[in-house]
Amino acid sequence: MELKPAKGIRVKVNAQREAIFGEESVGVQKATLSDGARSGVMTGRTLVGFCEVEMPKLDGQNHWYPIEDLTGEHGEKIVEEEIPIEMDEDEGPEEES
Repeated sequence: MELKPAKGIRVKVNAQREAIFGEESVGVQKATLSDGARSGVMTGRTLVGFCEVEMPKLDGQNHWYPIEDLTGEHGEKIVEEEIPIEMDEDEGPEEES
């Protein structure tokens, strides 16, 4: 079974890395999680393959983990929803003149 990221879904985190958002940049660093701190709750926010997860047993804060490293509380695979963007034929990439 597959689940799409949504607010309130309980997940198990098996991540080796996490995204850290600064004021002007984004970095990816190694994540260290102990067995007791691997459960969290999705906030419903996603960005380019990462999902925000509230981690109450780790430190009570929100962390950004790769979606492929998350599973539902019953082992479901978490998959990112792809939304196609349709363009009119006359709406091509802008050309500089």
